[in-house]
Amino acid sequence: MSEYKKKGGEVLHCPKCGEIVPESASVCPVCGFEFGEISANSSSLALATILAQLEYDEDKCQAIETFPIPNSKVDLLEFVTALKPRIKNIDNPLAEAYMVKYQEVIEKIKVSFPQDKQLKPFADEFDALYASIEAKKKKQGRQNWFSEHSKLIITSLVIVIALIVCGGVLIAFRDTAANKAELCIQAVNKSVNKDNLKQARNFIEGYKNDKDEIMESYVTLLSKYFDEGMWEDAKSLVEFYGQGQYTGDLNRGLYNYLLATGEYDKAEEYINVEAKPTDKEYYDYIEECVNMMCQAGMLAPAEQFVAKKALHFASNRSGYYTKDRVQERLEKIIAAYK
Repeated sequence: MSEYKKKGGEVLHCPKCGEIVPESASVCPVCGFEFGEISANSSSLALATILAQLEYDEDKCQAIETFPIPNSKVDLLEFVTALKPRIKNIDNPLAEAYMVKYQEVIEKIKVSFPQDKQLKPFADEFDALYASIEAKKKKQGRQNWFSEHSKLIITSLVIVIALIVCGGVLIAFRDTAANKAELCIQAVNKSVNKDNLKQARNFIEGYKNDKDEIMESYVTLLSKYFDEGMWEDAKSLVEFYGQGQYTGDLNRGLYNYLLATGEYDKAEEYINVEAKPTDKEYYDYIEECVNMMCQAGMLAPAEQFVAKKALHFASNRSGYYTKDRVQERLEKIIAAYK
């Protein structure tokens, strides 16, 4: 047994029949002995021991991603069974690292044990399992986005109202406009609560006074559109509002929502809605998308995305944002996830 476990290129022998075997072999080619049986500690236990000695999540993620995949069927079965529940817990900061390792294990199963009755089901269900986890992460991303940005938009609304009140508007006009605005806001809220979004939209578009007066209604309906995944309706609502002083917040909301839902190409329209994006703004957009793709394990799509979007800089002949330099920096990001 100890002779089989030797490293560093030494000759390895089967502990049962003595036949010379390659280090990567999971079973003896002569007698069929499974080498996993000689291991005193399981791979999952070894990994857990390593993680228990580390303090920071970054170090733990690296340890998980670099942990060697077992060769034998026995160890592989135990390892993949232990990993599966960990990739489903998307709230765990180590979930992405566990997913990277789980994908590697699935590839190992497909290559080494394609027809094994115990291991094959893990490979067969992987695509559906991965899609389910990604859908769960997108849903959580939308919820996190609403939680984070709704406060910002509402704060902006409060500032708008405060500025209007402090601006010295005539009393009679102010009272009349305030009454109309309040009635519109109430009508929109009532319609949204009943899921009658078409009626809510009619109230907003039918309001003929200053749109800033019913900014709250725009925020309410826009958030509902986001919650239902109705991004085309959200886009048209922002465009209807126009390029006013506070439109930037609404457009930025669309940009962040599209990124969170994986609509990277569509998000490009909202990098800067008031002017053509600068080279820096466009590069930051590509880098943000690439990082999100890599974190989701989408390395090949990330490479294709870089190749396509880097063409934006094709006319730049010198400076920091030439096509070749942009591609080089982004490809280093992708390489770090491999």
